[in-house]
Amino acid sequence: MSGLKKIDAVLHRVSDLDEAIRFYVDVLGLKLGWKEGVMAGMLFPSNDSELVLHTDENMPNPNVSFQVENVEAFVEEYKRKGYNVLVEPFDIRCGRCAVLSDPYGNDIEVMDLAKFGGVPRFDA
Repeated sequence: MSGLKKIDAVLHRVSDLDEAIRFYVDVLGLKLGWKEGVMAGMLFPSNDSELVLHTDENMPNPNVSFQVENVEAFVEEYKRKGYNVLVEPFDIRCGRCAVLSDPYGNDIEVMDLAKFGGVPRFDA
């Protein structure tokens, strides 16, 4: 099992997506990388990690997403090592995602860029 590659994204819930985009661009200097439905990916000037703004009250707030090479393989190896998977792999904009549990009760969200050939893509 290859390990965690990087923090891919931190998610923050906002009440008004368009207003929040303007704030994070105009005040905090981020760039809009993509917008889809109730989510928008804000890019940092010096790397490709994202701050994902969203208005979905069913999503945890805040949430940290770790990038792995391949979610399916990572999850299978995690299970083989005897650890719990809270949410089996599911499709997301860029690839696959799953939620694991560490031995201390913390959620660990892992995701990959399978739909993008392993390379970040920003559409805005």
